Amino acid sequence: MNDRPTPLELIRIAHDTLAREVLPGANPEQLYPLRMIANALGIAARELEAHDQDAANETRGLNLLYNDAQSFDTLNARNRQFARDIRRGAFETGASQEAQLRQHLVVTARRKLAAAYPKGLQEDNK
Repeated sequence: MNDRPTPLELIRIAHDTLAREVLPGANPEQLYPLRMIANALGIAARELEAHDQDAANETRGLNLLYNDAQSFDTLNARNRQFARDIRRGAFETGASQEAQLRQHLVVTARRKLAAAYPKGLQEDNK
C-alpha cells in the first residue's frame, strides 16, 4: 500500500496540471469541458480535505438536536432519520428547538458550500 501521494494529493496534482499546463494552451472549444473538469477536481479536493472535520461537526450538531438520545451506525443513517424527523415536524416543539435546528442547517449548508462553491461564501462577507 502506498502512503504517498495520497488521493487528495493526486487530485491536487491533476488540478494544478490541468490549470497551469493544459488550460492555457487549450483550443477555445475545449475550454468549457476543461474548466468543468478543473472545477470538479477542486470540489473533490476541498471535500476530501474537509470531510473528517465536517462529519465530526455535523455529528455534534445532530447530537445536540437529539440530546444524544439516538444511536446510529453512520452519519448517513442519522441524516436519513433527521430528514424524516424534519418532515414530520419533530423539531417544531418550541422556539428554542426551532432556532437550534435552523442553526444546525445553516452551519451544515455553509460547510457544504465552502467545498462546492467557496466564492458563494465570499459574497456574505462583503
